[in-house]
Amino acid sequence: MLQQDFKTMITSHAVGSSAGSLPTRVIRPAGLSGLPPLVVLHGISRNADELVALFQPEAERSGRIVIVPHFAQATWPHFQRPSRAARPDQALLALLAHLAAIDPLLAGPADLFGHSGGAQLAHRFAMLYPHKLGRLHLAAAGWYCLPDSSMAYPYGLGVDATKVSLTWARRHQQALPAFLRLSVRVYVGAADDQRDDALRQSPQLDRGQGPTRIARAETYVARFRAAAEACGAMPDVTLTRLPGVAHDVAQAIRHGSLATFVTQDPTPRLAPAI
Repeated sequence: MLQQDFKTMITSHAVGSSAGSLPTRVIRPAGLSGLPPLVVLHGISRNADELVALFQPEAERSGRIVIVPHFAQATWPHFQRPSRAARPDQALLALLAHLAAIDPLLAGPADLFGHSGGAQLAHRFAMLYPHKLGRLHLAAAGWYCLPDSSMAYPYGLGVDATKVSLTWARRHQQALPAFLRLSVRVYVGAADDQRDDALRQSPQLDRGQGPTRIARAETYVARFRAAAEACGAMPDVTLTRLPGVAHDVAQAIRHGSLATFVTQDPTPRLAPAI
């Protein structure tokens, strides 16, 4: 049952960290359902304001608080994955800590959604900090860090011949068993099959993950399932194809019901491993 309030509020926050500042908007609906807060990550278009407008109706319908950070170009020229040059993961950790300190309703594990470049950051953040999250939603990522050693990091958890990737591969491996126990929902447009300029392309990546976002989503779900089973976990991962949707988050939300899937996912969560 929704807890009745007076009106939906959208508040702005500017959260600093050693990695950089992260401006954020928080949508607090008029009625609260008790569902976990949802963090929404934009892609390389950095359309945080548009995502606030697109998610507000679903926040109101679901009674869920929605948190929309903005990785501004000037501060975050690269934000899709943690690296020596950029630590968006630290900025997200600081944001979650700040919000938990000012609002008890934001103190528990959050669900995390990302589209395209935001999905790349989302699944890498989840690999590093699975204890911070509930359900993970990934839409139309251009490529993935596979949860196995079939490809060298950052495409997987293997190490290249020069061992340049060793440190980051190990960081992602440390929490891998907990990550593989998360509920993961992967989405891709059924028409998102173009090899556009925003899609990372290389012979190695095409061989290992597939030539399109659709193929790469299929590969990721299959590898996640296999990795979970290999470590004794029951895989809780699904792939949803959005009919008629290309690589466009607004189209996915308006015509593919993506925001509805993300905010109102009815699938039961698996009990935590003991």
